[in-house]
Amino acid sequence: MSAPTLRFKEFESKVEVKKLGNISNIVVGFVGTVSDQYCDPNEGIPFVRTQNVREGYFSIENLEYVTKEFHKKNKKSQIFNGDVLIARVGANMGMVCAVENLDTEANCANVIIIKNNPQLNSQYLSLFLNSENGQKQIHSGGAGGAQAVFNTTLAKEISFPYFPLQEQTKIASFLSAVDEKINHLTQKHQLLSQYKQGMMQKLFSQQIRFKADDGSEFGEWDEYSLDTLLSKIIDNRGKTPVTEANLEIPLIEVNAIGQRRIKYEKVSKYFSEDTFQNWFRAYLEHQDILFSTVGNTAICSIYTDEIKAGIAQNIVGLRANTKLIQPTFLYYLLTEISNNQKFKSIEMQAVQPSIKVSQMIHLTFLTPCLEEQIKIADFLSSIDQKIEVVTQQIEQGKLWKKGLLQQMFV
Repeated sequence: MSAPTLRFKEFESKVEVKKLGNISNIVVGFVGTVSDQYCDPNEGIPFVRTQNVREGYFSIENLEYVTKEFHKKNKKSQIFNGDVLIARVGANMGMVCAVENLDTEANCANVIIIKNNPQLNSQYLSLFLNSENGQKQIHSGGAGGAQAVFNTTLAKEISFPYFPLQEQTKIASFLSAVDEKINHLTQKHQLLSQYKQGMMQKLFSQQIRFKADDGSEFGEWDEYSLDTLLSKIIDNRGKTPVTEANLEIPLIEVNAIGQRRIKYEKVSKYFSEDTFQNWFRAYLEHQDILFSTVGNTAICSIYTDEIKAGIAQNIVGLRANTKLIQPTFLYYLLTEISNNQKFKSIEMQAVQPSIKVSQMIHLTFLTPCLEEQIKIADFLSSIDQKIEVVTQQIEQGKLWKKGLLQQMFV
């Protein structure tokens, strides 16, 4: 393990590299059947399982409680403030959190417990074990291959940079402040998303109406079938052409269909300009709506012609009939919750749910006049722009934190 490249300047002592087993007492929580010991929360002791251990925090979702008798009998699996927990099995295997602000006794199963150690700041250790370096050691089992079960023997072999305790505390405090900023932005993102959904429901149910620029009220909304609102459907009905990773034209697949925008970073297949010209007889145009007909049906993106692209099977391009509907309004119309349920009503259930274009085009929707459509689309677009700014800030915060961890925990 290399020396850290980033340190607080007031600390100059040499950083040691230690094995976790040489400095901490490491035990395993209860292993075995526990369900017969579950009891009412008002009568029992909180019981932490692997699904409650998340990256850097406890999740109380689906938290179980065990009898006080079980808790007293199984002292080794009792947990306390200052302990650090590693999920040892299951989907959460390798996730780490420090036990903090625990105001009651608690017990656990199927987690590695690194007992409270006065030489280690528990938040610092949790940060290291959740870092790229720490996770690499956990998931590789030290020197072995990928592990289906993490155990105390492997935990004891983990090497980590042992800073002086005061420096550990400062690192933990600083990175906790970064996490707090990211969490604040995440909450802001959630609130904006909830506000958007609430406004969409009110706008499309006509609880809220815009007025014309002269202050007059717009007329009643008219009902149209989807095929009437479209001027063209672009569908890749044939087999997808041969693709490679190093060609020019991206092939948009279902996994790249995101909310409002196409996730070009998810694209992994490309084809040549010649293939594009010869194979795709129907091309996407600016502001076509890309619509997924399989899996998570009725998710949409708005295509822009900034990047020339082809679409894979299971995606259709919907081109607005601009005499009746504004393209961005069409996107919001299709993604509004009550309208989205119309697509769910015609889903065919299989391994992957799917809908037929021949059925979806006959679904009907209420739409206002073009002038009111533009006002609704502009209003919702302004919220989406704010959401996108916060999304970018969250991603930047996560990248900054990742860079700090890589420099501190080389």
